[in-house]
Order: sequence, then C-alpha cells, then structure tokens
Amino acid sequence: MIITTAGRTTSELVSKAKKLANTYGLVYKARNGVSVDTLKTMHQDDVVVVGKERLEISTLNDGSTLFFHPNLAMVRAKRMFRGEEEPLVQTAKLEEGMSLIDCTLGLASDSIIASIAVGTSGSVTGIEGNYLLYLLAKEGLASFTSGKEIVDQALRKIKVVHDDHYSFLKNKRTNSVDIVYFDPMFHTSVDKSNGINSIRGQALTTDIHDALIQEAKRVARERIVIKDHFQSERFAQLGFIQQKRKTSLFHYGTIELH
Repeated sequence: MIITTAGRTTSELVSKAKKLANTYGLVYKARNGVSVDTLKTMHQDDVVVVGKERLEISTLNDGSTLFFHPNLAMVRAKRMFRGEEEPLVQTAKLEEGMSLIDCTLGLASDSIIASIAVGTSGSVTGIEGNYLLYLLAKEGLASFTSGKEIVDQALRKIKVVHDDHYSFLKNKRTNSVDIVYFDPMFHTSVDKSNGINSIRGQALTTDIHDALIQEAKRVARERIVIKDHFQSERFAQLGFIQQKRKTSLFHYGTIELH
C-alpha cells in the first residue's frame, strides 16, 4: 500500500503523509501532478490519499474510494440522546462502566454507539483484521469532530487493534470483558445498506465458527451478541437466541452466560 497527498499538495499534507507512512509501514510517493488512478496502475497497489479534511483509500481491485465517517452512528446517537430505544444497547444490555470487545470493527459504527453507552468509565476495544479498514478506523476515530463533546470523547476512547479476532480472543484472559460482539458480513446481501456495501469488498470474510464462539464464551462474563441478516442460519447453528424485529432486515442474537 502506498500513500500520497491530495492534488493540491501543501507542505503540511506532505509532512502528515510521511508521518503516516512511518507509523503504518506504508511507502510514501510524491503526487507530482499524477492522478491517483495512474499511481495505482504504476505501483499495482491501493493508494492512501491524505487530504486536508480526511484520509481516503482508493482501492486497486474495484476502484472504490473508502473514507471514515460515522454516518449512521451519528443518527443513532441523536436518537439515544432523545431517549429513544437503541437496539444494540438494549440487546447487549449496555450500561455505564461496562466493557465490550467488537470483534468485527469495520468503520466502527457499532463501537461508537457502544462507547457512548458505556460512558467514560467503560471501555470498547475494536478488532479489525483488514489493514485498510484498521487504518481508516484508527485515524478517523482519533480525528473526526462531530461538534458534540460526548460523541467525540466516545470516539477517542475506542481502542483499535489490528488482529484476527480468533487469535485476539485466544490471548485474552478468561472472564476479562463483559460483552463480546460480532457483526460479520451477511451471507445474504442487504442491498439497501450502502454503508455495509461500501466496505463489503474490503472486509475480511472470515466466518464465525464454533471454536471462535467457544473462545468468546470463555472471555465474556455477561453475554455474546451477534448481528446478522434476519434469514441467517448462523443464529441457530451457533446457539444464539434470535431477537426478532419485524421492520428490520437484520436481527441481533444473544448467548447469555449466566
């Protein structure tokens, strides 16, 4: 993966790009008026573009452009602040001071909601196995400004880890976290969900298997939660109680541990 700057390059952007290259082990290439598509063709690699407002990743294989923005999370957060029901918070029974591991971080929409729910005394750790999404989530959570202090605090305190979720859980102590959460790529596509489809090509498609669930049961104190398509067979196959929601294309499932 290479990193460059936006078309209108400044010394500040060059400095930031070089710093990120050093942090994430990327190769810095000066823009020199060359298009991003040309850079991808020349180097046969994904390109991280450092702009004034945000980072963008232009992928080699499908030509899509990815960037961090907590679109849906912001909508959900506003509903929470109005006192409306938030399905993840309700299903996971999240409260102030609790701890959660999000094993499928993606662009952190669910982790943001969880982080708001558990407050300053709680903790959320997001595991992302795809390096592109890890980079976007880590930098985005550290820098995005929503205009609402409680939301920005929630973003900043999410710990982002680049790892395979199975390996990560195997190295965790028994009963060391309250909730373990999974949001795998749906076996059935949800065409209306642009947020999911935008990262589908980049997300790791490692399936949720029995051994992984056994590790989650060992690590979690309270419960395991999964989000999946309402027609998914994973709920029954893996022992989750499906929480059906009549108007939603996805449902949550839970395994209570006591």
